[in-house]
Amino acid sequence: MKNTFDYVTPESNDPIRIERVVADKPGGGLIADPGFDAKESEALALDADGYRYDVIKGYPLVAAVAAADTTIKIAKGSGIVVGEFLGYGTKAVACTAVDDTNADYDLVTVTMGINIAAGEVLYQALAASADAAEIIKTPVYVMGTPIEGNNGDQEAQLITIGTLRKETSFIGKDVVAKLGTIKLV
Repeated sequence: MKNTFDYVTPESNDPIRIERVVADKPGGGLIADPGFDAKESEALALDADGYRYDVIKGYPLVAAVAAADTTIKIAKGSGIVVGEFLGYGTKAVACTAVDDTNADYDLVTVTMGINIAAGEVLYQALAASADAAEIIKTPVYVMGTPIEGNNGDQEAQLITIGTLRKETSFIGKDVVAKLGTIKLV
């Protein structure tokens, strides 16, 4: 008897990022194409045109950062590009190189100059600063559904009040503090 069994590895499920949605914007909103696959749980800011929303990138750290490190490991899917500013607390620095050859993380060339624990999420900053960093735009919502990059503007759920999983979300405590109605658990 000939047995022709082939094992096919199942696709991995996306991690759960949103624990609970208490309130969202009726009808959702239009997200301007971010140019990368944006995950649910990323912060959104009103676009300059007044009717679309821009994604505020979150950069989850895969490994702890020491003050002397010149590279950091960021989770895949963050959309990090050279020239962007990464912020944590009141400090922000420019990204000078990105090595995306590893399947598990992107190796980003920056010198944060501070110690940061693994699992923390850096934010997309407006400019480099040693002690007065700001988020690139004022966050107003959290995205409730993922969108595909390079696919034009797309509609998504906009969460106003809810709880997100700290371990898997693409939003950090600095951005959550600006929103006020979003909590990390």
